[in-house]
Amino acid sequence: MLIWFLSAWLLGLVGSAHCIGMCGPLALSLPVQSQQWSSRWVSALVYNIGRIGTYIIYGSLIGFSQWAILPFIHSHSISIVLGFLLIVLGIIFLLRGRYSAIEGKWPFSQKVIKTMGTLYARSSYRNIFFIGILNGLLPCGLVYAALAAAFASGSVWRSMVFMAGFGFGTLPAMWSLVFFAQFITADLRRGFRKLYPFVYILTGIFLIWRGSHHHDPVQQIQKNPQSVCQ
Repeated sequence: MLIWFLSAWLLGLVGSAHCIGMCGPLALSLPVQSQQWSSRWVSALVYNIGRIGTYIIYGSLIGFSQWAILPFIHSHSISIVLGFLLIVLGIIFLLRGRYSAIEGKWPFSQKVIKTMGTLYARSSYRNIFFIGILNGLLPCGLVYAALAAAFASGSVWRSMVFMAGFGFGTLPAMWSLVFFAQFITADLRRGFRKLYPFVYILTGIFLIWRGSHHHDPVQQIQKNPQSVCQ
């Protein structure tokens, strides 16, 4: 279980530069109650707790769907296939020079942004918390890559742990963003977006490694039938 959390944390840490490029403006404009360091510190924490909470919910949903739809004995094959797909996507994005192709202006995302706009109108920790939750709902290729890895986990619990680790991996950069806003220029955010394909490729390599080093699931089920639902 620890390897899943640490792998997800590393994915979030490496990909957090992409988060700054894509979600930076939302974090920089949080309706903090005052400009005191303590207030900004708490506001940034509350915002990120809401965002990570959404990722954990994603993990539970994707874990249940994997457990219900696909047999556990094929999880290693799923991991390898998804890994190759992510590597191919990363290479395509590198060759085409498109770093945010998956994050389109979907009708759902527009509704989420509109709802977030109403929360920005009033400064409160409650509103900031819900802004974080809604931020986690916005389309994001990095989150999709993490969900692909969580889907290949073969367990609801591991899926939730993976998404939690991923969220906490993005925490240092996203939390620091509130304090170092003056250094985050538009050009710097555009530069961060160029890391997007590499995160896909790294996630794909992890999934292929995970699938290739998977223990024999048939033997595992025979020894411990309860492991399927763990």
